[in-house]
Amino acid sequence: SRAEADAAFAEELDLRESVAERFDVLTAPHFALYALDRVKQEFNTIDDPYFIWKKGVTVYTTLDVDLQKYAEQVARDHIASLQSQGKNVSNASVVVIKPDTGEILAMVGSLDYNNDEIDGQVNVALAERQPGSSFKPYVYLTALLQGMTPASMILDVRTSFQQADGTTYVPENFDRRYRGPVTLRNALAQSLNIPAIRVMDQVGVANALRTAHRLGINGLDRGLNFYGLSLVLGGGEVTLLDHTYAYSVLANSGVQAGEPVPPQQRRTGFRNVDPVAVLQVRDSAGAVLKKYDQPQVERIISTDAQFLLANIMSDDVARAPMFGANSPLTLPDRRVAAKTGTTNGNKDSWTMGFTPQLAVGVWVGNTDNESMDRTTGAT
Repeated sequence: SRAEADAAFAEELDLRESVAERFDVLTAPHFALYALDRVKQEFNTIDDPYFIWKKGVTVYTTLDVDLQKYAEQVARDHIASLQSQGKNVSNASVVVIKPDTGEILAMVGSLDYNNDEIDGQVNVALAERQPGSSFKPYVYLTALLQGMTPASMILDVRTSFQQADGTTYVPENFDRRYRGPVTLRNALAQSLNIPAIRVMDQVGVANALRTAHRLGINGLDRGLNFYGLSLVLGGGEVTLLDHTYAYSVLANSGVQAGEPVPPQQRRTGFRNVDPVAVLQVRDSAGAVLKKYDQPQVERIISTDAQFLLANIMSDDVARAPMFGANSPLTLPDRRVAAKTGTTNGNKDSWTMGFTPQLAVGVWVGNTDNESMDRTTGAT
């Protein structure tokens, strides 16, 4: 009635602060928003855009809270250490994926969601950044699939490469040195640029792109003929989440695991499964709307090629001339495969690594693209 409406209007409201607006009290805000977005994409429709809000759903995610907090603390401590050395670096991002299920166990989108000075609300794990030399394993994997071996010889000499537009490309190694004949193993382990360009030239840019797309890179989609030889040095852009997911396939004997890509989102030549953030969704009545029981799996590359690549990437002896023996890329109690990447101008630095149990991707830099000072992937 009118009287009831007037009484309701006049009543003072006791409003609680919205938890959704207080991200400082949430665990892993970037991951929470990513998981929420996945749920919205799956359940909200054009006909019913507020389905999950009306149903009052409860979402169970893949997040390992202890691992998340550990990753956040390590990232903050390490950036603070680099800052104390005058490295001009303010932010980091970390993604951890379980290779045999595709589950995202940790996602550090930035060091602090609430810090506007570092653009903390930007989830760098989902931002497209240049991967530097951490892209090289996809190219060398393509070479192994085409019949090259870790013992194949590649020339590390000054070379001028003719490009499609008629210009020439003369790459340099990080240390500006030339080593003459080197094996594929040493070329990848030491991250030599000139041999990498030679391998890219031999296998074909389009073929290397196809490998990266099948492994899980959803970007780099401007066409197979758009990119040049510099792509092997990270001359394109990928997201940390995609990059880590692709490395998880390398960790899982060449098998990709996850949940199916929705049919309407599938693209020819790209991955058919996605990393997993949501394990279960229930409505307010307790009915299960979604349950992730087991992963969909798809073999992407042969076990032989995966084994050879992982063996090279975990060869500390082959890596030592460039990175030193027992570098931070090694672990004391297990064999670990790793690859670093540093972009021109020191704007993005990466370390990607895996064991059979975990795939981890780390990005360090400044969200606004300001150059760091002497901060490489190995740093």
